[in-house]
Amino acid sequence: MNRRRLLATGARLAAASGLAALAGCTEPAEPSGPMTPPRSPEATASGGEGLVVTDFTDVEGDEGDLLVRVTVENRGSEQRTGTVIVTASVTVDGSESEETASEAVTVGSGERTDVTVPTSLPFESFSQSGSIRVEIV
Repeated sequence: MNRRRLLATGARLAAASGLAALAGCTEPAEPSGPMTPPRSPEATASGGEGLVVTDFTDVEGDEGDLLVRVTVENRGSEQRTGTVIVTASVTVDGSESEETASEAVTVGSGERTDVTVPTSLPFESFSQSGSIRVEIV
């Protein structure tokens, strides 16, 4: 008799556990994760000239447009000049817009400098569905 009661209780507990586990799965999950696109995983070196992109970030300009702040480091033994090239894309209402912008930069030997590259893309749209590629030539 105890065996039947044990099996019946076990079956009820298993059914209740299954319902409890499924209870949270009936509503759609809220989006999670970062609101900005991922950063480049490694520095981008120029063709042996010593200039390297060490960091970049997206910021909103005064007019609501996308600005990209780029940190450039000169790992060479003399002053170098290069061009920071930013390619940004955004998808709005199913259509993708891409823009390439550039800014000249001169960095002394062993120094770092920040340069801001402006775009005409809307920052709000970019922060929801955009991507950036930064390089220096």
